[in-house]
Amino acid sequence: MTDQQFNNDRRRLLRGALLGIAAAPLAYVSVRGSNVLAQEMPELDENDPQAIALNYVHDAADRDEMRTEGAICGNCRLYLENDTPNWGGCTAFPGKLVADGGWCSAWVPMPS
Repeated sequence: MTDQQFNNDRRRLLRGALLGIAAAPLAYVSVRGSNVLAQEMPELDENDPQAIALNYVHDAADRDEMRTEGAICGNCRLYLENDTPNWGGCTAFPGKLVADGGWCSAWVPMPS
């Protein structure tokens, strides 16, 4: 084996290993996310540490001083429709339901 072939094989091995390492978390999230959505999820508690960190409230009017006018969970890009009336999933709070009339600082507008 020549030095050139050895270097190319080593680069190919390292590139494949790095791609595999980078893809592992994505595969886990996609599998875990689908399992979580298949189960009954609890409603997010406003006192949950992550909810506190993102200023989450069930009623967006409680954060009028912080939020963009009209911004609610129900029109956020992170909101996931659910069978539960007035509640849905959220990618910012995996495994928990958020109120569609709620709000948090992770709110992202829907694309136009």
